[in-house]
Amino acid sequence: MPNTPAPYISKRSLAHRQMSKDDGQRGRLKDLPEITLSTVRAEAIATQLATDVHGTISAGKEATVFYALWRDFPLALKVYRLHATPHAKKGKRKKMGGGKAGFSKDVMSYWAAREFWILDRAFRAGVKVPTPARHIDNMFTARFLGDNVSAAPLLKDVTIEFPKRIFDEIIESVFALYRVFIIHGDLSGYNILFFNNEPWLIDFPQAIDFASRMGRHRTLKDGRPILLRDITNIVRFFERYGIVADPESLCDECMEQVSESDSFDPKTLIR
Repeated sequence: MPNTPAPYISKRSLAHRQMSKDDGQRGRLKDLPEITLSTVRAEAIATQLATDVHGTISAGKEATVFYALWRDFPLALKVYRLHATPHAKKGKRKKMGGGKAGFSKDVMSYWAAREFWILDRAFRAGVKVPTPARHIDNMFTARFLGDNVSAAPLLKDVTIEFPKRIFDEIIESVFALYRVFIIHGDLSGYNILFFNNEPWLIDFPQAIDFASRMGRHRTLKDGRPILLRDITNIVRFFERYGIVADPESLCDECMEQVSESDSFDPKTLIR
């Protein structure tokens, strides 16, 4: 089944695998082809990420999400394309003979692996996120949230019937992420899908991951402004429904879950 989560794998292991495939080359700029539906379909099928790829679901700054299939099972296929954004180093383009300059594939693969690993950890922590399936190079697949080929709407585009329940569920997801040393970093009505009357968090490229850092209690403390911004965005969004909450108090309560002596144990995430 494509939506069955892979066995737990560390971020270091993912990075090591990618470096091995790329002969240890890192972050080099080079000419890169455009990412199109046909090229994505060919690569996804060749790497057995999908048996077919259809149209685009969404396109962001760093990546494009496609509707894909594994036999009859729908998937979301996310393809990183940093070379097509301002992240590419413009100053070096002139030195490359006028081609389309950008980061080499190992950099895009690192970002794909990083988001896949964070998504996997969030899923195993019980957060409502699309179930991660497989990661290959600069692409990964996850559960498709939607009806047939129509993706679930963004939270900002729906009228919520029971706003207090949805608000509480989102805040609990923020708390659950923090318990496994993750801050979403870009949480808003634009990065939450509304599917089966439930909120599902998506898009983690801006996530702050403290799990493998030294002195993580100090880093978590330093991450308070980002956590507060996420919570404030949600509180302000739900003000239209008459819900009143104090972002500062919620932020403090969230941070109190983790003490200086706490450590991250991946075994606790296996569901």
